[in-house]
Amino acid sequence: MLILIQTIFVTINLIIGLYDFSFYRIPNALLVGMLVLYVIYAPMFLTMNTIMMSALVCLATLVVTFVLFATKFIGGGDAKYLTVASLWVGTAGILPFIFLVTIIGGGLAIVYLVLRNHVQRLSDVIWIQVQKTEEHFPALQYIWAGSGTGPELGKRDNISARMLPYGVAIAIAAIIIMVNNPLTVL
Repeated sequence: MLILIQTIFVTINLIIGLYDFSFYRIPNALLVGMLVLYVIYAPMFLTMNTIMMSALVCLATLVVTFVLFATKFIGGGDAKYLTVASLWVGTAGILPFIFLVTIIGGGLAIVYLVLRNHVQRLSDVIWIQVQKTEEHFPALQYIWAGSGTGPELGKRDNISARMLPYGVAIAIAAIIIMVNNPLTVL
């Protein structure tokens, strides 16, 4: 069961990373999915103390990311994503998680500066593939519900290689933390 939950967790994070890379949005439905998965996971594998400490880390992350969002340092989707992911990493993983997000985000910034045109083209290819997939499977557009106007309507706003999709860094860091140090009974 733990492997199934971890696989779903990794899959959700991969989808969020790809979606943010291509659309500069993080679907609320996927964040809710991560939260629901945690609610299923936590009582089976964590002590009540670990769950409460993870909830405190999540609350602290919510406060910090709200301030960062209010001062326009990060986007709203990134703030929500960091908050939900912090619930999964808990007290033992929060500092390595934030460190990884920072390092990976810095690396992405360098890649975006050096390969600006190539990044833009790759983002376009992913966007086109998502649109084609949605044509064949229309129900997939409900995954993106609540993420704003844009890809679900066949439009793509605010896409440029000058913007950094920080959800990619968050997704990679969350996957690394989960694979290397899964949050189980501590």
